[in-house]
Amino acid sequence: MNHQNKHNPSSKKNKNARLIALEIWMLVFYQEKKFDDIIKNSIDFNKLDKRDKAFVYLIINTSMRRQKQAKIVFNHYANSGIKNRNRYLNSILIIASVQLIWLKIAPHAVLNNAVEQAKKYGGDKQSKLVNGLLRSMLRNEDEWIKLLPNNSVNLPEWLFKSWCSLYGEETVNKIVSLAMEPPPLDISVSKKISEKEKETLKLDLNAKEILPNVFRCKFNGPIESLSRYSDGIWWVQDAASQIPCNLLLTKISKHFDNIKLNELKIIDLCSAPGGKTAQLFDNDLEVVCVEKSLSRSKRLDENMKRLNFKPKVFIENAENFDPKFKPDIILIDAPCSATGTLRRNPDIFIKPAPKNLDHLIETQDNILKNAAKILNSNGLIMYITCSLQKIEGERRIEKFLKEQLNFSIVPFYSDEYPNIEGSVTKEGFIRILPNSLNLGSNDIGSGSDGFFVSLLKME
Repeated sequence: MNHQNKHNPSSKKNKNARLIALEIWMLVFYQEKKFDDIIKNSIDFNKLDKRDKAFVYLIINTSMRRQKQAKIVFNHYANSGIKNRNRYLNSILIIASVQLIWLKIAPHAVLNNAVEQAKKYGGDKQSKLVNGLLRSMLRNEDEWIKLLPNNSVNLPEWLFKSWCSLYGEETVNKIVSLAMEPPPLDISVSKKISEKEKETLKLDLNAKEILPNVFRCKFNGPIESLSRYSDGIWWVQDAASQIPCNLLLTKISKHFDNIKLNELKIIDLCSAPGGKTAQLFDNDLEVVCVEKSLSRSKRLDENMKRLNFKPKVFIENAENFDPKFKPDIILIDAPCSATGTLRRNPDIFIKPAPKNLDHLIETQDNILKNAAKILNSNGLIMYITCSLQKIEGERRIEKFLKEQLNFSIVPFYSDEYPNIEGSVTKEGFIRILPNSLNLGSNDIGSGSDGFFVSLLKME
């Protein structure tokens, strides 16, 4: 095995890290708790040192991405298979297999901890089973690669079928292969800094400029520790996420030829955490923000303060928000199933089909209807989702246009922004898949979140 010392926790504290990982996995996988919520509230996790916290993160995130492949491998070495109802045994073996196959952890550390955990939760019989099974795996390491099915097997069945019908199996395989590794970090850099400052920041971050004023770097520590964080000259924003507002800026200058840009009235109807709001402010536009969640609005407020932007924020529901004025532009980054963020949110791999999809679609329709109601004549609505489900994108706009006969599509064109040639649809929408944008290189990484973008005008 290579990299035996990279993650080789052998002290009592580090064994506890593995036990904490098991307990967190049980909550994430079987009780569908949010990983971030669990670790925020876990006394045990928060007692760990920085290295062990990172180790727990690595185990859980890789297990979320690889759990179905892991089960296929370890079940091959179980005489009669491991029953799904045996939750602790499955969890112990998933976490152990992930460490051995993908994380390349020293085998003795993995095996000892797995056997101890099996004894704790299942007694001597299960500890012997785990010991025998893992030793059998280790004796046959050359077989693992032959046993592993395509990465796409890790997707929930509902998502695999849905995406294959929409985009084809070859594309789905590419999307999932990208999602097998944690994403790089993308940041949007303020246009207000000098080229010299920008170059210095790029060197400090060891980053690559993948799109205009968008840096990509490899980093998985606290964002606050990055160069010039407190100066408020950049913000975290996925490469694909910043494309809609850059396209909007291009369209604004063409559409509103008789109005000064800083006189335009703009509303961001679902604004937290504020990346798109920041883009508009950075281009000297004034934006009113609407966010119904108090906790998310606090995050928006913190982000805007760091960036020295001062939007007026309303904590209200976008479905019935009445601004008491007629906005010229309404930005809707709609609440959605967020399936386009698979790589950044690997819990999507272990989630069942969303029970609230009908509710989300109703919410999306209601926000669009309200936007049409409050918009100024000759105004623009930009509708965005980070879902790959067309029922939350293309289908919503089609329905809207059938009901709102005074609206039409403002089409996008491939020469309006770099690298979007393959993402412009025949209707003039933007449909960015996670594998669409050729943004990276081998040292930084490619891919992005998936997005749907449409622009509508009132006649």
